[in-house]
Amino acid sequence: MMGQHSNTTGHLKRSAEDHVLRRAIAARLDRALQQAGTSSAKAAKWLSVTREEMDFWRRGITVPPLHAFTRIAATLEVDVHWLCTGQTQWAVASAASPRVHPEAAFK
Repeated sequence: MMGQHSNTTGHLKRSAEDHVLRRAIAARLDRALQQAGTSSAKAAKWLSVTREEMDFWRRGITVPPLHAFTRIAATLEVDVHWLCTGQTQWAVASAASPRVHPEAAFK
């Protein structure tokens, strides 16, 4: 019985952590789309997903698959690593191909 309680507690903790991560990703996605002046309907169309899926991503109910992150980042000209994690990769950026900081891409 004790093991079952530990499993349930662990699952609830991971679920809460997952919720926080989903919401953080949703906030970055929503921010990038807003700053680009792109609606959910327009973004859904160029990603070939339903508007409902896009709305779920923007609200943190679900998370886009990796290939969608890559397309979103490329289309909006933001760093995919930032979109996924909230962190930039300044240390690994090559001097030959400087990256635009995600915040500056929309100014």
